[in-house]
Amino acid sequence: MPKLTKEQVRFLIWLSWTETHFEICREIGYSYRKVNGLNTYVSGNGEPFKFDTRTLNKLVNENLVTSELVFPFGVKHEHYFLTEAGKFYVSILAISK
Repeated sequence: MPKLTKEQVRFLIWLSWTETHFEICREIGYSYRKVNGLNTYVSGNGEPFKFDTRTLNKLVNENLVTSELVFPFGVKHEHYFLTEAGKFYVSILAISK
């Protein structure tokens, strides 16, 4: 199992929720790298967690998260979701707590 920081584990668990929809715009221009879905990445008090792309890159590099290109309204976005290894990692975390 990869060694992850607290922030990486929190982001991975958040991505595992069925209601989570997370994507980054990959269309060059006005909305390039605009992030959709972080409005639900909040603490129990409603305060937003800080998002760092290095966290996402680490999870992708560890093969816990993958992405696919989608074209909502004709604009290219990269939609991120858990791989089977990511789902297994989250289930192990749930069992260990």
